[in-house]
Amino acid sequence: MSSFSYLCISNNPSLNGQLRSLEYLDGGAMDVLRAGRDLIHLGWELLADPLYGNFKPNQQPYRSLLLKKGREGSVDMLSLDLIESAIVVYSSSHRLMLPGELPESIDNDFRYLDFMLLEETFHRYSVLASSTESCTEVVNG
Repeated sequence: MSSFSYLCISNNPSLNGQLRSLEYLDGGAMDVLRAGRDLIHLGWELLADPLYGNFKPNQQPYRSLLLKKGREGSVDMLSLDLIESAIVVYSSSHRLMLPGELPESIDNDFRYLDFMLLEETFHRYSVLASSTESCTEVVNG
């Protein structure tokens, strides 16, 4: 677990090495949401809505959450409500798109969208690694 006060949980491999504190999950978007819920129960707070981008669960295989350390032993109820609502939305989907199941060029586009939709939030909380300047740079390496 990170000693940094912010943590990104993501299944987007393009974020590896691009953020100061990343917990990369090799799995689907639902795995990211559940890991986020676990941290919220430990006192972490969401810094962006987990359903950012208004994509349906079957339209976007990548999901990233940015959280900050809250008070230990305290659960932020807004964060918990948001993450639980997102899990319900994903659970009700008939099919979830998984990372890597599409051709690489299309998969790259989805990784780009995931980063682009959170880029402003990453800048606001200064979580980008010092060498990272833009989402295009991250996905195209």
